[in-house]
Amino acid sequence: MDSKKKSQNWLRETRMSSSDAQEDIVMDDHGDAEDAEGTLSFSLLLDKSLPSLVVIVAWNPGKDLLAMVTTDRQLIVHRLNWQRLWAVTPDFTVTAICWRPDGKALAVGHVNGSIAIHDVENGEVLRRTGTHQVAVECLYWAEEGQNITDHEDEVFFYEDRTPRFFPPPPKPPSMPGSAPSFDMSVLGSAVDEQGGSSLKCATQDVRHGLDILCSGDKDGVICLSAFGVFPIGRLDTRELVICDTDCRGKRTSQQLLNASALQVSLSSDLRHMTVVCTGTNTVDGRSRIAGPGNYCISVNTSILGDRRKELRQVALQVSSIEELIDVLQTSLAVMEKHWSEAITAVRKKFSGFTQLLHEHGWNVSPQDELLGLLTCGHASPALHQFLASTMGEGGLKRLAKSVDTASKEMCSVLAEHMQPAAEIIVFRLGELRGLARWEDRLASVGLEEDLIDRALEHATMLSVQLERLLRIISETTGGFRVFFVWLLKALRQLNRETLSQTEPLPNVDSTAVANFLQTDFEKDPVSLHLSNSSPNVVVDVPKEVQELMEEVATMGGFKDTKFLRRTLAQEIEQVTICCQEAFAKPLKVVSPQLGSPCLILLCNTAAAATTKISVSSTYFEVKQDDIALEEEEKQGLPATQYICFQLNDSSSLDDPSVIGILRGFRPDHSEKEKKIVPEGVAFQLDPSLRCNDISLYKQRQLVLLVTEKDPESGKWSGQSWIVLLQLDELPFHALQAFEPGNDVDLFELYSTKRSPTEISLRDGKVRALPQSDVVCPLAVSASRGLACVFTSQRRVFLYDLEEDEEAKDEDME
Repeated sequence: MDSKKKSQNWLRETRMSSSDAQEDIVMDDHGDAEDAEGTLSFSLLLDKSLPSLVVIVAWNPGKDLLAMVTTDRQLIVHRLNWQRLWAVTPDFTVTAICWRPDGKALAVGHVNGSIAIHDVENGEVLRRTGTHQVAVECLYWAEEGQNITDHEDEVFFYEDRTPRFFPPPPKPPSMPGSAPSFDMSVLGSAVDEQGGSSLKCATQDVRHGLDILCSGDKDGVICLSAFGVFPIGRLDTRELVICDTDCRGKRTSQQLLNASALQVSLSSDLRHMTVVCTGTNTVDGRSRIAGPGNYCISVNTSILGDRRKELRQVALQVSSIEELIDVLQTSLAVMEKHWSEAITAVRKKFSGFTQLLHEHGWNVSPQDELLGLLTCGHASPALHQFLASTMGEGGLKRLAKSVDTASKEMCSVLAEHMQPAAEIIVFRLGELRGLARWEDRLASVGLEEDLIDRALEHATMLSVQLERLLRIISETTGGFRVFFVWLLKALRQLNRETLSQTEPLPNVDSTAVANFLQTDFEKDPVSLHLSNSSPNVVVDVPKEVQELMEEVATMGGFKDTKFLRRTLAQEIEQVTICCQEAFAKPLKVVSPQLGSPCLILLCNTAAAATTKISVSSTYFEVKQDDIALEEEEKQGLPATQYICFQLNDSSSLDDPSVIGILRGFRPDHSEKEKKIVPEGVAFQLDPSLRCNDISLYKQRQLVLLVTEKDPESGKWSGQSWIVLLQLDELPFHALQAFEPGNDVDLFELYSTKRSPTEISLRDGKVRALPQSDVVCPLAVSASRGLACVFTSQRRVFLYDLEEDEEAKDEDME
């Protein structure tokens, strides 16, 4: 609440400045505190113009930030004073956005099915996942509640021991030739002084609980990802068969055809998920309605709540391992580029020597010609021309320096990035193996010891491969260094020059030069390990070394005795594949346990112009001081979950706007629990009002953005309003008539007893807006008590829903 007051005071001071004089002009047109009819207006905090229309918007739950997607495909984050924090243009069209509960990351769904996690500070993509195959339609990020209870004893406690033994995990190195990324940490956080931008930040601090990103796509597939990056559950609503027994005792099965997700939400105890989707319902294989409808599916996700501690620990370890594997792969690419640039320059120069030999009629290789110079001390005319004219002393020094620099860069990447990453991977896989042995708790979430053992063995072998590569780089670079020193001496002798006293050259071991020319000059063992990931490539291993590996294997510790025949690139590929197999198991094990669903038809859209409806779904927290809610809980009524949706029964804009609200709709978690009966209410607006958008608000309130019809022109261009309705004051009724396969939708169930309630401007808390061309989306911040309203004329208005203009004017006086 303190941060909210600071934001309001700061905005109030900003509004009094000359730069925001336009806001005062807007309010003067409608009176200081009341309009012509005496209706109070909300406090207007901001009035700004927009370069493009906004199609998607979301408030940050913990900070004064607003994320928007515009018609020109930009993803923008603004501060509360409308100062732009950052803006990016994604490669694919953005279809859904959602903030992480702590407000430090933004999940962005795209039309191609990918989901990107953006850093709140600078918009950098922290992680990108290909979770879906088609467009992502909805996102919802749920966090484990503080007062969540356990069904079992508190025996599972998580402690991340990695920081005890290892320094902070390495970051991927920069690709050579690319500009280094700007480090925001040297300036401090632009949004949170205590937070960094690290999963670099996609996973939360270990002190926090589990959070799950729920995403739904156009094909009705719902995916659940721990910390937004680790898939732990998948539900296909098109393949979901809902079995139940009707009032006559007949067993029925229902299934949605052509389902498409509209909204998804997950309760704070992680045991109940609600999906609103479109589709055609079939009962026992036969369609029961003429066209598509909007349905609500409630799914029992108790496995997530009961095993949240196990899932959280596995997710943290897996997320860290996947980040470190990215470090390995990026480091390998960086090393390969460093070495390829240096070795390509050497080969390019000596390819010119080959051409010179052919021009002089010599059918020998450069390697043989150089060995002849080494053994006989005599250079052919072609070799003399190559060394004296083509190369020169400066060219030899540049080649030697390029190889030496590449070697140093590669050793630096190995020491600072790859080796620390491999060590932490081994440690974390060891932690997971230890957890996997607790089968009673971890087997239910898919942690399998055999798969972890296989990944751990390859990760251990990777450490050996890194040590071998470090030795190979050292030996190969030493060979090149001796070779270039020998060439430089040979060049000076051919030119009859004495060695410079200011630049003395070291003594050269002719045996080392001969060994280099016979082995590493043509074969290039470094490139063999960096760029060859094909399984057909085999590294030559001495027979005595292979026999030693087999003897060591008989003593235990590992099973693969031929791992030295693989290259480093192949070993990293093996580690990646084994980890993917082990980490995919939880998704396969948890997904079938998302069960006991139930289905209800919200409204039949066969006659509607479109099946796309405005929908808002949330779970209201149970508070100790909420007496009304406590009474409902005593009666067994689940009043914490609400689904609100809007639909016009036909394509005519003159028809009244109809709003439906459903609460307490969920499957039974056990046979011991009391039978839960869902409740609902349907109401229509006064015929002179049209609803533009809806949004559930804090303390179980509903916010409506409505426009009044102009009585003279008959067009929807009259006064616009924000209406706040208290949900607990609406006449909810139990859906006793609901049964599986019922063709009657939610509205028709009410009409059998009474007509839908009619709502006018006299109901609830109503405030007039100074503009009439309001359009969706309506953005409401429950944590800040703010509403953001957009107009078709590309303007944005920010209102304080907790403060009236009259109260604000009294405070100013």
